[in-house]
Amino acid sequence: MPYTRPEDFANVNVSAFSSPGRKQLARALVVCCAALAVFAAPAAAAPPPCWKTLLNDWYDGHIDHTYPIPCYHQAIAHLPRDVQNYSSAKDDILRALQVAISNQKGGGTTTTVTGVSSTPTTPTTTTTTKHRSPFGNAIRKLTPGGADAFPLPLLILGLLALLLVLAGLGGMAWRRYQGRRGTA
Repeated sequence: MPYTRPEDFANVNVSAFSSPGRKQLARALVVCCAALAVFAAPAAAAPPPCWKTLLNDWYDGHIDHTYPIPCYHQAIAHLPRDVQNYSSAKDDILRALQVAISNQKGGGTTTTVTGVSSTPTTPTTTTTTKHRSPFGNAIRKLTPGGADAFPLPLLILGLLALLLVLAGLGGMAWRRYQGRRGTA
């Protein structure tokens, strides 16, 4: 009998499912799950591997920091195919590797490698204050940049789709309101 009707369930003994022992067991299970959800410590997030940090550093066009030498080789090995083919990432990473090796041999001074020049430069500190709008700050916090960041165009398209769905629902509600108003 593939189909059931409400009448078929009229004579089912419900008391077998609601015995006091089962109720207490269900309550204890709910309390344990709630306690586990409240008191369970979140898993500590492991720091990203150094090659990923190096690639995130490069995605703005230049490498700002000095990394351990194996990180450069790992970053080149993990470069996406399109980045290898259509950008200067491999050359920039190799250039930064050469600077890191020369720093290691020459006494370990920290230098900054830029994507434009092939010579190392010492970092300079300049403070510029830009006044940004609250909307710009919110967008900047949502999309921090880097390889693993949420893409801003996708965020904009999602918000536009949500806006269109809400406009459609508003139109449907308005038509229903007008239809009821006309018949009354």
